[in-house]
Amino acid sequence: MNRIQDRAIPGIELEGIGKKYGDRYAIRGISLSVAQGEFLSIVGPSGCGKTTILRLVAGFIRPDEGIVRIGADMDGVPPNRRRVGIVFQNYALFPNMTLAENVAFGMKAQKRPEADIRRRVSELLEMVGMSDRADALPRQLSGGQQQRIALARALAIEPRVLLLDEPLSALDAKVRNALRFEIKRIQRESGITMLYVTHDQEEALSISDRVGLMNRGRLEQVGTPLELYSAPSSLFAADFIGVNNILRGTWDGAGGFTWNGRVLRAGGNVPAGPATLTIRPEHLSPADAEDAGDNVLEGIVQGKIFLGPVTRVACSIGEETLLMDLLSTDGDRLGSGQALRVCFSVKEAHLLPDAAL
Repeated sequence: MNRIQDRAIPGIELEGIGKKYGDRYAIRGISLSVAQGEFLSIVGPSGCGKTTILRLVAGFIRPDEGIVRIGADMDGVPPNRRRVGIVFQNYALFPNMTLAENVAFGMKAQKRPEADIRRRVSELLEMVGMSDRADALPRQLSGGQQQRIALARALAIEPRVLLLDEPLSALDAKVRNALRFEIKRIQRESGITMLYVTHDQEEALSISDRVGLMNRGRLEQVGTPLELYSAPSSLFAADFIGVNNILRGTWDGAGGFTWNGRVLRAGGNVPAGPATLTIRPEHLSPADAEDAGDNVLEGIVQGKIFLGPVTRVACSIGEETLLMDLLSTDGDRLGSGQALRVCFSVKEAHLLPDAAL
């Protein structure tokens, strides 16, 4: 296997990329570098420009502005000369070819020696856990198995970069979860640069080295999954990634945040004035009866939903509602209409300038 893992060398570079359809920009001002051997996912709502970026890297469309580099400038280089592998959500396997023949197809087109093709097919089928089904036809496989073969076929041509366009969206939840681990394992073992597009934020956060969050044709934030989750750079990022309590109020610039008629303690480098405080549900907890700290709020349990290991409790605070995640054994003790004091620490709240979502 070709295991290139030099994170100092860009595998993909996008510099000032813009793409228009008519008078409207689908994406604009996109600058992004994906290192060799890195797994980067692009996530965002429908229509934000995720797939446009993938199509530009693949060479299916050309940018109106900026430069795409895959080792070198790709301007004018057709898709078949970019050494890019692509995995789609619909598998796109040849129905009348065996699994081994599907994996071998690209290598035969490259006129590789038969002995090399047989060796490579064997390696890849073993990598994706399908070596015992080499002679099966695609129609004899489940959707998850077909997607494994699609991955093997894309890797067979030894591409510089592997592009994945919503590859798990057509699968049921259990198979999706299993294949996330498989895709990450395959990427780690092969050392290939992966650019992965998905609308599923959980998917992106669970398997990526870094994540690029798109919004309305622009990159909103790029960082590790932990950075996007714990330190969102904008209100959109705070609202889109995971579940967040969003408290809109006024920041005095010196530690005081007024919300819903209450002054809370907070911290952050934000100008005084309208601001937003965000708190993840897992960072809220019931307060002891004697606790009189700055961030203790009196509320009433509105309802709760069981999520397996945790129970999500909706607690009304005046006219507002906050969500709190508790271990299910603790959440089970709470009932609708019950008075409840909740609290959070200053370090767990994230202060942002006020902005429209």
